[in-house]
Amino acid sequence: MRELVLVLPDFFQYAAAAPQAQLSSSLTTLRFAPPRPLRGDWRGMLARGVERADLALVDAASIIAAAIGIPTESATSVGASSGAWLATPLHLLAGLKTLHFPANGILRLPPSEAQELAESFAKVFGADQLALQPAGSAGFVLSGCSAPGTATVDPGRLIGEGYESALPSGAESAALRALASEIEMWLHELPLNRRRELRGEPRVSALWLWGGGMPPRNPLTASLAASPEARFTRLIANDIWTQSLARLAGLECEPLVLPLVLPMGSTMEAEATVCVVAPLAGVSPEIFDREVIAPAAAALAAGHLKRLAVVANDRSIIASATDRYRFWRPLRSVFAAVADSA
Repeated sequence: MRELVLVLPDFFQYAAAAPQAQLSSSLTTLRFAPPRPLRGDWRGMLARGVERADLALVDAASIIAAAIGIPTESATSVGASSGAWLATPLHLLAGLKTLHFPANGILRLPPSEAQELAESFAKVFGADQLALQPAGSAGFVLSGCSAPGTATVDPGRLIGEGYESALPSGAESAALRALASEIEMWLHELPLNRRRELRGEPRVSALWLWGGGMPPRNPLTASLAASPEARFTRLIANDIWTQSLARLAGLECEPLVLPLVLPMGSTMEAEATVCVVAPLAGVSPEIFDREVIAPAAAALAAGHLKRLAVVANDRSIIASATDRYRFWRPLRSVFAAVADSA
């Protein structure tokens, strides 16, 4: 296989929550080249890698909404947003002066709870033409709230930070901030939250609204077939944004199953460039190392894999099959190398 691109989409959350001992522990070690900044972030890198550079600047909410058929508002003027936003369930902790994102503050609701929350939302907010659609790992897609040009922040980047410092900003952000406040008050008395508390599970304190507000590309449609010039010949992920991108690019996105099995052997597989989006949430570093990183390191050592690129935050690090001869580069675990570069 020519190259494996391993995307760690939530490494910033992991690094904030993990003790330093985990980042520097003696797991599988490789000699990595110096970090390189990405042009944009990992989502833009993936869009360009499947020959859909036109989607690199389309907001995350619109990509998911278009791929799974969620209707959104049509732009009525230049610069108007599509009205689609990601709504990520959060559990927040009260500090002395503000609310904070704890390390485990981003919640992943089971499908039954996500559906219940969406249906309850419709009863309260549906009259205002607002709707929540469960969207797997992304939480929800909110439709019906247009706030063009509003700047928002991926909640994963705010672990341990103050809540109010990252609220939506921009000339049209007032509507989004007001809606977020109304949602918080609604969640406070939600029966679903009372049941979660009785089970000893964290409450859903808020839905963090982000990932929208950009003018939609028109038309935002799917390709009929994958481009033969696409860099990535295979995508492996359970992340709904990656699955949505693959659908719009006309590519199949295979489910991520651990341990990771790398394609080897045939001429076609020898020229393959595989991109794997592998979140760290819910997987111990030891298991992740054994079932994801170690197979790639073994393939590098055996010459079956020419290059391993690891992408996290806005940077990438690369280990190649010949790097084992570059003794001036320190041996580091993937976690430590990414943490040093982030």
